[in-house]
Amino acid sequence: MGFPYRDPERAKAFLLEFVERLKGVEEIRRGWAALNMVIGIHIKRPDVDFWVDTRGGDVVVREEPPSPEGASLTLTADLFHQLYTGRENAMLAFAKGKIQPRGKVAGIMQLTRTMPSAVSVYKAYLAEKGLAP
Repeated sequence: MGFPYRDPERAKAFLLEFVERLKGVEEIRRGWAALNMVIGIHIKRPDVDFWVDTRGGDVVVREEPPSPEGASLTLTADLFHQLYTGRENAMLAFAKGKIQPRGKVAGIMQLTRTMPSAVSVYKAYLAEKGLAP
């Protein structure tokens, strides 16, 4: 199964709720907060954009860009799903060009160490929604 939604509005609601849940994982929240910048996340097919604003030690998810992006990641919704179900390795996806980074992405790439925690949250989230991984 690929990403569960093709409708951009449903996909956006699904993604934003998932990212909010990730903020509840201390290891992930601390890692994001340490970046201290605006990170643009640009999902394709369906097209969904959101921003994670980590300036000032807080982590705020925004639907509109709060300021220029310090870094951004562009990837397909299906790749997002593969990463967060544990079927794709994030570092390999970067190396193979499946994720298109821009800006100061070194810190973001270091956050791949938190992927096991994020995969657990995503799988539980899918199960709660009645969706198969």
